[in-house]
Amino acid sequence: MDEAANKRLKIEAHDASRVEWSVYIPLPHGKGVNEAEVDLHLEFPENIYAPHDPWESLQILARLSSPDEEAAPTQPLTFDGLRRSALGVARRMKLLRESIPRAAVAHSLNPMPVAPSLARDLDHILDQSVALLAQARSSLISERPADTDELKRERALADEFLSGQLLELLTVAEDTCARMAASEGGNLLGYRAVAQKLRARVADALKAELAHRESRGELLPDADDPEGLAIFLDRAAQLKKHFQEILFLEPESKMIDEALRNWVGAYGAALAFVIYFGLQTLQTSAAAGLSIGMLMTVGALAYALKDRAKELTRQWLAGKLSHLYANRVLILREPSRYEPHRNIVMRGRESLKQARVARPDSLNPGTGAVQRVVTIHYKHRARATPLKGPTGTVFERLKIVFRYDLSPILSRLDDSVKRVPVPGRSGVVFADAPRLYRVPLEISVTTRAGTERRVAEIVLSRRGIARIVPRGELPVAPTIEHELPDLEDELALQP
Repeated sequence: MDEAANKRLKIEAHDASRVEWSVYIPLPHGKGVNEAEVDLHLEFPENIYAPHDPWESLQILARLSSPDEEAAPTQPLTFDGLRRSALGVARRMKLLRESIPRAAVAHSLNPMPVAPSLARDLDHILDQSVALLAQARSSLISERPADTDELKRERALADEFLSGQLLELLTVAEDTCARMAASEGGNLLGYRAVAQKLRARVADALKAELAHRESRGELLPDADDPEGLAIFLDRAAQLKKHFQEILFLEPESKMIDEALRNWVGAYGAALAFVIYFGLQTLQTSAAAGLSIGMLMTVGALAYALKDRAKELTRQWLAGKLSHLYANRVLILREPSRYEPHRNIVMRGRESLKQARVARPDSLNPGTGAVQRVVTIHYKHRARATPLKGPTGTVFERLKIVFRYDLSPILSRLDDSVKRVPVPGRSGVVFADAPRLYRVPLEISVTTRAGTERRVAEIVLSRRGIARIVPRGELPVAPTIEHELPDLEDELALQP
């Protein structure tokens, strides 16, 4: 997968219950607009699906991307400028961190792997990382005579934040070296020597960085103090949120039927009045020839139809608007401290549908057997406009993070472990097999650069998301039309 693709779509497990996919949309400059469409399909076996409100399970976060990783660090004199520059350094550090395991995998897949070549590549990554932090400390973090106490404090926080980024990079490097040292096979023996050499260098870099943190009075982890380790991780999370706070946009969302409630209600009331007035006119004109009982029946019918017509008209119009336009509208605005008028950066139209379908049985489709599944289809159409605040030229992309909470599904999963006989060296042995469930996921994002598509499986256990397994392009199974109960019928969903 090329780097450009990585910048537009990413899928991962955010935590034990939430699957996350993030999309990058280029921000236009001048008077142009950029459009993007995100399309997601989830498919749950009917026996594990739990009825829930998908809108409650869907969470959306939006922020501006970190400053361009190729931009040179500046010497800002403002809090926001300092944080933007620190985020730019952190972005470059993240790219270097992600390149470490990729470099090791690329070399291991080489038909004729050359261990010294891998050593040079990883040495170069470590050199860049250490030099990047040293440059940031000299140009960004070192105090100036004109600094206020608050700005000095912000520089100290930037040093602690970037120090944590380097520690994370060195930890990834150590993990990669450990896997290389534990590798087997004759063609990989050279990697063990490379791993040992690199581990020694990583250990030296870790020792130096921890000594720097101690000299500045920054928080240090302690292997014998689990509570202290938790506090260390919490501190790192607080620092990340502190610096990324300048990137987040202010969201506003409203369901279509709520936004147009007054107009839809007025139309429904008008139609109900026409029906009621017509029946009343009919009652009045025919009063001379009708009995009192019939007149009361017609009057009661007119009164009942008035309210029913109003409600049915409101529901019909709301459904049509949702189908033709969207279920929900999402608006992202610039923070007021950047743009007092809170310029709209993006308008998004969202639709979310659930359906029950039956697919041919995967074991033997020719028998006519079917598998019943519940599908969730989410579509987001985004329209990004230029930034108008003073920082408009700094940011190039908009990052939208979608998270879907699978907690309602997890409560329906079986957590039993079954013993399975397996062949062993000394005969048959027994292994404990956990119960796992697989939820197909398909997502695509379309921008001016084209369409990027991912197909994967979310592997679930009772404890949460076990892993997300990427898949290739899978053929679409034909859908069989069946008479299925409504989604609200909970009895039909019992496993």
